[in-house]
Amino acid sequence: MELGSDLNAGEITIAQYLKDVGYQTGMSGKWHIGKEPKAAGFDFSVFFKSNGTYYGRQINDEGIVRKVEEHCDLYCAERSVDFIKEAVKKEAPFFLFHNTQLPHMNGDLIWDARKETKERYEVSEMPVAANRLDDLSGKPEYLKSVRNLSQAKVYGYPDEQAIQKHTRDYYAVITEMDEYLGLLFQTIEDLGLKENTYVFFMSDNGWMLGEHGFTSKVLPYRPSTRVPLFVIGPNLKPLDLDQMVVNIDIAPTILEMAGVLLPDNLHGKSLLPLLKQETVNWRSSFVYEGLGTYGGALPNLTVINKDFRYIETFENGTLEKVIFQEFYDQNNDALEVNNLMGSAAVKSKVGEAQKLINAHKNRILKQ
Repeated sequence: MELGSDLNAGEITIAQYLKDVGYQTGMSGKWHIGKEPKAAGFDFSVFFKSNGTYYGRQINDEGIVRKVEEHCDLYCAERSVDFIKEAVKKEAPFFLFHNTQLPHMNGDLIWDARKETKERYEVSEMPVAANRLDDLSGKPEYLKSVRNLSQAKVYGYPDEQAIQKHTRDYYAVITEMDEYLGLLFQTIEDLGLKENTYVFFMSDNGWMLGEHGFTSKVLPYRPSTRVPLFVIGPNLKPLDLDQMVVNIDIAPTILEMAGVLLPDNLHGKSLLPLLKQETVNWRSSFVYEGLGTYGGALPNLTVINKDFRYIETFENGTLEKVIFQEFYDQNNDALEVNNLMGSAAVKSKVGEAQKLINAHKNRILKQ
């Protein structure tokens, strides 16, 4: 599925499942599906498509398109608050799908935070990736011309101070995202909803800030594929989990929390047993799909677990011909610099990973 395309015929969204059992459903913020939110099961929708300028954005507010002068994320947060308040008035359970533009860049590919927000961070104190000078030996040749590298050079990478300044700007827009999301958390507090409201926070991708000399995302390395996730709500005790959790696990978790019988065709698993600290048989690995070719990337499938990362890169436009393989020891080489392919010590693990990829690839090709 590409950005802007419709769901497959017959696909039922989480909003539709929840709406069918009496939930008020709302979405606010960035929207990447071809059909509009109302057609995807949302009663309330305030949205913009793709990325772009932070200010003066064209936003579709309940069917009326208007130019909004304030920050698009601030406006959408305010409208999400309106949705929550209206649901409370109706004494109805609600589901809100709130998406932010931040920390994505603006239309000029910069993090355009306010001056006073940037000043909260000292450039000299920003971290710098230890593998920023990676010569990319042991990695596919296409990476030497991929947009992740060429755009990084535009930002001044791999110069240490350039990376620190860029990282400062990244921290600043995340801080502003926190500020706008704070309106939602404050509303939940003010309306006395903490005892019956669950909040899921996650990102759709990681980001590279000089690792291997790269910027941006889409590549199959740890900084690009690993994302933050937290869940807060009633009867959940503070804890850190290190299980292999994937974005496809969010929908079944929310549906189970809402008492919806889980459909057999869902790909993910409910996180509820993990959140309740129950003993459960959980996945030890998963296959990451890097099927897009954005910025010159080549299609890849990657097996990720706690011990290793195995990557197969395919010829452009097909999953038939493997043109490069990578194997990284996640315990001893977290920076993913030393490709161990060809080492007898990892031969059996490579074989295990290849079986997982072949099975996953067959499922993809049958769709």
